[in-house]
Amino acid sequence: MSDIRLLGPEELPLCRRLESDREWSTDEAKWRLMFEAGEVYAVDADDGDGLAGCVVVTRYGDTLAAVGMMLVAGRYGRQGLGTRLMKHALEVAGDRTVELTATRFGRPVYERLGFRPTGSLTITMGPMRGPAWASAVRVATPDDHAALLALDAEVTGADRSKALTALLTTAERTIVTDGGFAVSWNAGPHRVIGPVVASSEEAARELILAAAHDADRDVRIDLLDAYPGLRPWLTGLGPTEGPAALPTMVYGAHRHPGDRGRYVAPILVSMG
Repeated sequence: MSDIRLLGPEELPLCRRLESDREWSTDEAKWRLMFEAGEVYAVDADDGDGLAGCVVVTRYGDTLAAVGMMLVAGRYGRQGLGTRLMKHALEVAGDRTVELTATRFGRPVYERLGFRPTGSLTITMGPMRGPAWASAVRVATPDDHAALLALDAEVTGADRSKALTALLTTAERTIVTDGGFAVSWNAGPHRVIGPVVASSEEAARELILAAAHDADRDVRIDLLDAYPGLRPWLTGLGPTEGPAALPTMVYGAHRHPGDRGRYVAPILVSMG
């Protein structure tokens, strides 16, 4: 089988084609963010028909890396390609703690490689209704960005400024409050809300309401374990949960770095 190679952003259509083979569908805006902030590795199909598999590695400073979008074409399944791609991702990550969100198909591979479960993520999306947002939060200005990046680094234990700066330039709205923020951005049919950092469940609710306000499409927010009460609250406003929570996992440490008790929602499932 071909060597693993680094893809360029012009090869994004190959990734989306591979997704369709596995009946996945990630919006182009999300793929572009992954190409800009991370590295997309792939193996070409031996039959010359697109990609046999791919994986995305996003390195955050010297302490953390996120792995996602590990995909193998159906005709190359059960040949060890997923394990090979994951081993390559771990080599790219080096000494960094590595985090990911697993599917039920991928989890056995990750566990064999030494990943440990740390919690869960619940995909929640749909039309959202809610009260007007509170005066305790406000729309961010460029003057807030440095403090926002510093807060994110404190909570996640890593310098994610490259990814967040790229996201902030295209965000529909960024909301801030004391000790918290939420970024909302459009990706195809969804207004994505993430990342979200909040010092309390009440603050998280206010940030989410403000970030979702006047959305012209369905809202998607991937809720972590920070404040379990957010899940029933959010579904009460209209969005519905996915069929099952997905396990979050970590490699190279016993837990995620930073203060994850305040980390409400990731940038993307694939980017942490």
